[in-house]
Amino acid sequence: MQHITYHFSPIDQPLNGRFIHAKGLHGFLFNITGQTDREKSDWLHQHPTPRPFTLVPLYSADGYLAGMRLSALTEQAASLFQRTGDWFNKTRRPCQLGGQEFIISETRCTPGPSWQQLALTEPGNQVGLRFISPTSFRQGPGHLPLPLPGNVFQSPIRIWEAFAPPMMTLPPGWLDWCNRDVFITQHNIETVQVNIDQKEQFTGFVGEVWFEAYRGSEMNLRAWQALADLATFCGVGHKTTMGMGAVERISS
Repeated sequence: MQHITYHFSPIDQPLNGRFIHAKGLHGFLFNITGQTDREKSDWLHQHPTPRPFTLVPLYSADGYLAGMRLSALTEQAASLFQRTGDWFNKTRRPCQLGGQEFIISETRCTPGPSWQQLALTEPGNQVGLRFISPTSFRQGPGHLPLPLPGNVFQSPIRIWEAFAPPMMTLPPGWLDWCNRDVFITQHNIETVQVNIDQKEQFTGFVGEVWFEAYRGSEMNLRAWQALADLATFCGVGHKTTMGMGAVERISS
């Protein structure tokens, strides 16, 4: 898995984030990948959930869009994103988002851990996560903007089961253990709203949360640390391919 980061350079004015929404970013990605490789772009667009990528927009401190970070969970997705960024960088072809023009001026690729490396993660009974984009979880007819442990780690479980090698299975009943024995010990979160499109808003939370396992086998604690690392690539919760649910680990 890899992080692929596109850096944007505006053609006229800085890219005002107020005119850019989540569906626009999602559509922009498929627009540019389609110009590079229509077949692979269609494959990615039609891929059943969970999809092998997430994205998060990168904003400057004063609210201007500076780029986009893509997390690719498969080699096929990583290759498509890298080739797309390199082609747009080489051709200097103008791009557009929210009525604003820019070019992709740089593409950076940062390798992440392999599935084998994740499987060998050291066990531990604490995890700190920083939720850097609005995060929420499906619940009944709506969404729950709270970091309950079972909700937070359910997304990485789905990704692991979908994309990890078949022989690398999680411990049986892992999510039941997480729901029973993992607790929030401290948090500093707030509720925020962002625009999905011109009509729909998304409500989620951002901030820092610390979790602790009250008890657990070595296998469960090892899997927990591996899933926390995986979360930094796959995100958590709803609409991760539109920029929601991006997380970072907090160093202890």
